[in-house]
Amino acid sequence: MSAALFDLALRVRARDAGCPVPRLLHNPAPAREAVVAVAVRRQGATVGVSAVGPDGHTHSGSGAAGLAALARAAGCAGGDLTAAPTAVIDTPATLRALAALAVAHADPARGGEPDVWAGSALAGWWVERAAHPGTSAVADVLAVSRQRYVLGVVPGRDHRQMWRQAFGVPAGLGGLLAWHRAVTFGPLLAGLDPIRADDDWLLGVHQQAVAEQRSWDRPESLGVAAGRLASRCDAADLYEAALLGDPLWRARGVHTGFVCHGKVVVGAGEQAGRVVVECARLDTRLRAGGAVLGWPGDPMTAIADPACRFSGEVLATAVTDGALRVSIGGLRRTGYQPAAGETVTVIPAPPSPATIRSRRTVVARLYKRRFSWLSQGAAPVAARRDVPLAVLIAAADTDTGMREN
Repeated sequence: MSAALFDLALRVRARDAGCPVPRLLHNPAPAREAVVAVAVRRQGATVGVSAVGPDGHTHSGSGAAGLAALARAAGCAGGDLTAAPTAVIDTPATLRALAALAVAHADPARGGEPDVWAGSALAGWWVERAAHPGTSAVADVLAVSRQRYVLGVVPGRDHRQMWRQAFGVPAGLGGLLAWHRAVTFGPLLAGLDPIRADDDWLLGVHQQAVAEQRSWDRPESLGVAAGRLASRCDAADLYEAALLGDPLWRARGVHTGFVCHGKVVVGAGEQAGRVVVECARLDTRLRAGGAVLGWPGDPMTAIADPACRFSGEVLATAVTDGALRVSIGGLRRTGYQPAAGETVTVIPAPPSPATIRSRRTVVARLYKRRFSWLSQGAAPVAARRDVPLAVLIAAADTDTGMREN
């Protein structure tokens, strides 16, 4: 079976059942303490904004008044963004319209009231963090619905009204909040805390701009730009790893090659610190040098506690008698030791939050150092050096293959 056939089976089941079928058991969209439903409408060059906050009241306005309405609905009209809520939307077009409106009123020097500056900074924060999967700043309920559930229709034809009917969501802006509750119930995916920390960090940057009555959209330093880029890259890696914490997603991952499932043929007791797992499928994405973790049981079995699982590094992969054998080394001497004959599941090891923080600290320090080439904005001078023969051979083989293709 392929991942496409796996998804097709879910759609067929949803069609036969006449209701949404889950693809994830865990909630992939974390939310903050409060949520605000947001919608926009365009009338020529004018952008109208409507928002429903925790109080259930609808706040609306056009242009600068629309940003002020956002601030009132979010409870930050006075300029305090520390309790900024999650924006609930049902189309990315909402954020695109808010982005242009927020930038146009980002500079307090151009006039306006404090609630307009606060609404502008809040919208700018939403737009920036929306590009980071797993963020707590924005929840696109249509995208979350498609990720967590499947309807029995052709992909792409599950429009918004169809999802509203499936969840019994009332029409109108207030229905977005009910829709959000319907698709985000249950336990949250584990491993998203670093992304929440990045949400808070950028919110602090916008809060400082509002407090100092300056534009949050001004040109940023190289260090801040590098931090934002690193945040986006790290968020993608952290979110992909968090998805593998969901048992249904791991079941699908068997057919994409990201989850390795098989029997131990060489136990840790036979070769100290090394095991060999034999799998029936040959399409694994595990590669030599990649860090992995595993535990006894099939992919639907919950990931074991650290004391009851093993971790190591892929040493090699090879096909023997029609089966894939994955050699894993570097196992701990204490804790769980896989024995021959056991059935285990192996997945890529998630990124280490401590390593991410350490790397960002080093980069930030380099940008702050006076004589660092990063802080000076000058790239290192190119220099010739000897190239290993193995690299030359590999490059020649690659070039030959490209010419043949």
